Amino acid sequence: MSIKIISKSGVKTQNTGKKLAGLLKPGSLVLLNGDLGAGKTVFVQGLCKALGVSEHVTSPTFALINTYKGIFPKTGEHADIVHCDAYRLGSLEELYDAGFFDFGEDAVLICEWSENVFGKNKEPGCIEVNIVRRDDISANYREIYISADGGEGEALEAAFH
Repeated sequence: MSIKIISKSGVKTQNTGKKLAGLLKPGSLVLLNGDLGAGKTVFVQGLCKALGVSEHVTSPTFALINTYKGIFPKTGEHADIVHCDAYRLGSLEELYDAGFFDFGEDAVLICEWSENVFGKNKEPGCIEVNIVRRDDISANYREIYISADGGEGEALEAAFH
């Protein structure tokens, strides 16, 4: 299942992340793709805000991995949120070596530049977000494509339509 959302502002991009956060549960994996400046971190900021993260969410470009404490809104359960920037990585093995998967099965894992490490092979049950800048239309215009398979796909369709 795949949906397309048009964003004409950073606020709309953040709000799309907030909406997606309502579908996440312990063990969710979100793969983010898009060119530099597409709005991946802005999207993650909205997602984290909806998960109760109180601190400022920044791109982990140089740190590689940022972690945050949050809460799943539907259940009130504690949420560990692991946010990775794989821009400088070249393989899934490097992502493992960086410790991305060491936070336990209950963590929400978010990987920017996921195509650098996962390639075309999506993990089963993951949610993939592709953000496309459309500067040919306007400086703030983005097309956000969100896709998921199985039960996640059905939930995605219900949440956004």
